[in-house]
Amino acid sequence: MHTESFRLMILLTTILSMTALAQDLPASNELETVNEEATATEETSPEAADELPPILVFPELATFVEAPYPPEALEQGAEGSVGLILEINEAGEVTYVEVVTPLGYGFDEAAETAAWGLTFTPAEDENGPTPVAIEFSYGFVLDADATDGAHAQEVEEEVAPAPINLDGQIIEMVSRRSLEEMAVSLPSLSMSVLSDSEGRFEFRGVPNGEHTLQIARPGWETKITTVEIVDGEITSANIWVKNANYGNNEAVGVYQRDREEVTRRTITVDEIRRIPGTLGDPIRVIQNLPGAARAPLATGLLIIRGSNPEDSAIYVDGIRIPFIYHLGGIVSVINADIVESVDYLPGGYGVRYGRSTGGVIDVSIKDESPEQARMVWSTDVLDTGALFEGRVGENQDHHVAVAARRSYIDVLLPAIMGDSDFIARPVWTDYQLKWAHHRDRTSYSALLMGFNDSLLIGTPDDVAQGTDSDTQGDLAQAFYTHRGILQVEHQLSERLSATATGAFGVDGAELNFGSAFNLERTQYLYELRAELDWEESDHFSLKAGLDAIAGHGSFKIGLPLTPSQTGEGSSPIDEREPFSLEESLSGYGPDIFVQSQIRPLEDPDALLLSPGVRTSFSIVPDQYASWAVDPRIGFRARIAENIFIKGGTGIYTQPPQPEEAWSPSGDMELLFEKAFSSSIGIEAELAQGLSVDAEAFSKNMWDLINFNPDGGFSGDQPYINSGIGRVYGGEFMLKKAPIGNFFGWISYTLSKSERLDYPDFGDEELSLNIPGDNEWYSYDFDQTHNLVVLGGYQWAWGIHTSAKFQYTTGNPYTPYDLGVYDIDENYYTGYQTGIRNSERMAPYSALDIRIEKRFQFPWAQLSTYLDVLNIYKGENPEFINYNYDYTDYEYITGLPLIPSIGFDLEVRL
Repeated sequence: MHTESFRLMILLTTILSMTALAQDLPASNELETVNEEATATEETSPEAADELPPILVFPELATFVEAPYPPEALEQGAEGSVGLILEINEAGEVTYVEVVTPLGYGFDEAAETAAWGLTFTPAEDENGPTPVAIEFSYGFVLDADATDGAHAQEVEEEVAPAPINLDGQIIEMVSRRSLEEMAVSLPSLSMSVLSDSEGRFEFRGVPNGEHTLQIARPGWETKITTVEIVDGEITSANIWVKNANYGNNEAVGVYQRDREEVTRRTITVDEIRRIPGTLGDPIRVIQNLPGAARAPLATGLLIIRGSNPEDSAIYVDGIRIPFIYHLGGIVSVINADIVESVDYLPGGYGVRYGRSTGGVIDVSIKDESPEQARMVWSTDVLDTGALFEGRVGENQDHHVAVAARRSYIDVLLPAIMGDSDFIARPVWTDYQLKWAHHRDRTSYSALLMGFNDSLLIGTPDDVAQGTDSDTQGDLAQAFYTHRGILQVEHQLSERLSATATGAFGVDGAELNFGSAFNLERTQYLYELRAELDWEESDHFSLKAGLDAIAGHGSFKIGLPLTPSQTGEGSSPIDEREPFSLEESLSGYGPDIFVQSQIRPLEDPDALLLSPGVRTSFSIVPDQYASWAVDPRIGFRARIAENIFIKGGTGIYTQPPQPEEAWSPSGDMELLFEKAFSSSIGIEAELAQGLSVDAEAFSKNMWDLINFNPDGGFSGDQPYINSGIGRVYGGEFMLKKAPIGNFFGWISYTLSKSERLDYPDFGDEELSLNIPGDNEWYSYDFDQTHNLVVLGGYQWAWGIHTSAKFQYTTGNPYTPYDLGVYDIDENYYTGYQTGIRNSERMAPYSALDIRIEKRFQFPWAQLSTYLDVLNIYKGENPEFINYNYDYTDYEYITGLPLIPSIGFDLEVRL
């Protein structure tokens, strides 16, 4: 038996950029670069470029295709250049062509057609051939020889250049950054230049009168304005340009690191902010990815691949926390604007992560600020929050970020629910304070974070809650977590680095039901993580680490009856004897791990082997000591261009929960829970921005901890390692990246999760109304089918719409067969005789939509949105409510239609 206390988070991700050199091209009908920077094939943010390995070999034109001169241009005697964006793959082939500076007269179509036939020598970085996207200009002249001769004659005559009569500067809205290498053109005159490092540009000899000025570059909205040239004067224009994907600059887009994990799913920040029902929360997006099951109402539990919620681990800056979602699972416990990246690892992860047999969520908090300080104010119908982020210090080299949030849904829910006799008042608060400083080879950071939640569920005082006096009163729960984290990273040499992270924290939880059921738990934790990374070459690296934890905790339990009254020979109408227990205990676990990455082939990306081993310890003085060894290995192999197979297998172990590690006799014989987990899958890029990911998984579990049917709390061993389990299934994801106006994905998980609690006990030995020997049952959170279909479209004028549909198999439950009447106390006690979880509730289905309008100003950005949850929903039962004598029941359904109107206001200081 486990207490379902640990709950759930995205995968976020960083967009990469590359650089390429300009090419010197012949004079007639040939291609020349218009800037010296190449960007990644996906959209990029300027900040991300600094993190990339430099281009070591630049692409060079290998095959040129000469375009026929357009007849229309020939008749008019027109000449000029067409600005193009060319995407070049690892083989030097052109995979994408876009006209960004049109010329007309048929030049655009001719240049685009010819560009598809061009080939290049591949660009290369330290990892080998890499794709790049380069801006090019395809030039057309009527007579190259005549032009060259005329040019030479002009030089010989030393004709003075025309004076500058048009200049200006290009500035990005909101961030106020000067934008370099923006293509600035006067299309009617076939004149174009690039802005310099300060965003400035200038033209010479522009004829008098009005002219159209165009500014264009991929990733920014094309700006078209009118300028007037007056004889003898210089016309200056300061032009504000919108970043088409603003927001990606402040949080990473495609998060790429060494792939020792078999499955690491990532979602860009631009997608996250547009997904309906998530309220822009990067961690809540995980509930829409393969392997993550839908959490029951008001729980926010993290259910990954059929695991117990407490079996999955959540990390923030390398330190584990117990919960990732606030009550209700609507928002995460961390402000979205302070998140740098989120890794979602449903299984097959390396030995760096331990003490868990389920999935992993790893959240990183930003440690760098933008050039200008910013403030963000976010408000919707659920909560309101604020963030300040900026650089401080004499040299502006200290990063500081402060965020806080408070809900007020407890005020709005009564209005939404109307005259209902049901009361629900959730309240949550959270805060984060991050400081970071980078100096020479050493980086320092500190994080102070915490959250506090409470929930009251009940009925008004004049509404009866049942006939059982012990259950009279409301259900109230509260929990809190606080962490202080210090981290130091030091580059010992070019190939050797070390990281040390220390943390102190406190966790607490309280549950009260009626007048006689209560549970309180508090624990103080000390954590130390030290890692040493050695990269011997592109073909071999090694990571060794210590993951140590120590703590002291206490718990208090109060029940209206003793545990023995649920045992053999007990009767539901026996007079109840109250029971209470209060204890404290301490423990520690110094785990160590070693992980290597081996790339044995000449091409390092062709095959990756990632073996590792972890030793786990759990020691509770005067109670018990246990240890385990977790060997794991994963692989990733390229079988064709843009097609990879991946897989992994290994042992995962988890120590008992604090309340399970206690024995009244002080002598506990309890082992780690264990799981043997394996997976195999394939990833493929079907086309630019279109990818597919399919994976099959299985997990066999043993030594699962359950309540001891032989005595329980009245004996020496309250819990025993009696259970076994099995999980198997498959995951599928078809994803369209946010390249262009559309993005979306289809996610489907087929899963079966089963448990057998007492395989070594016969039915005659059990007295807990549970299955006996060889009777498997569906796990409490088993969901056979989980389908998510979502998509979004970027319209003109800063408007974006998106929709999400979800279908999930209903949760299993154990039916009550009858109620036993106590004539003395005048109440019925429910009685279960059937197999556990032998019935299922109706399936869950819902449709969410989101409409967003973004406004950009020189010093601010305002995003307004309408997020409608459950615009269509099915029956969607969450719980079952029986009548007084357990002869009939009705469903307690999920949330009603909730329109959430909100805004995000960002101001640059």
